[in-house]
Amino acid sequence: MIEAGLPLLVELAGARVLCVGAGPVAAAKLTRLLAAGAVIEVVAPSACQAVSDAAAERRLTWTRRPYRTTDLRGALLVLAATADAGTNDRIAAEARAAATFCIRAGAGSDGSAALLAALHRGPLLMAVSSGGAAPALARRVRDELAERYGPEYGELATLLGELRDDPDIRDALSALSAEERRARWHAVLDTDILSLLRTGRAVTAREVATACLSWSSD
Repeated sequence: MIEAGLPLLVELAGARVLCVGAGPVAAAKLTRLLAAGAVIEVVAPSACQAVSDAAAERRLTWTRRPYRTTDLRGALLVLAATADAGTNDRIAAEARAAATFCIRAGAGSDGSAALLAALHRGPLLMAVSSGGAAPALARRVRDELAERYGPEYGELATLLGELRDDPDIRDALSALSAEERRARWHAVLDTDILSLLRTGRAVTAREVATACLSWSSD
């Protein structure tokens, strides 16, 4: 269980990730790692159907043998998900020694990293963790967030990102102090922009946001 940690968003696209074990627990976690673009190597004597199919489709590499310490070389992250607690303990310990992050499956795990219960709304990401103490509770809170924060929040995050990169908006904000710039962005959020996006009025929403960001007090 990770009692104290730092939430950290890590870019996994193209990064080597090692998964030791290929049962249903490993397969469930691998789905998210594959979606993140990780280059995954699975090491296990046998595999469940989902992992076997992914290997056949060349979405990951499956090496059919037991784990070796040398498998950790070059891995940014290792998933210790065998059915044997002793093996998982060994992997976690060797990962620490190799300065490799380790997600260890199982209750009371001593891994150095964890997959959080996550909710994606476009570029907006909300994640919940109990440090491994209560995964079901973390998922329940994630589901409650999903009810509270609909797709319009993702649309708003996308819109704000586009406006942040707009040269005209940048020029309008460049003459302002940092405090004034923050106030302009908060002013966008204080409008009815979420309601506009929720009801499909994206063009009007952009106009409202642009007006908040680019108006002149002269």
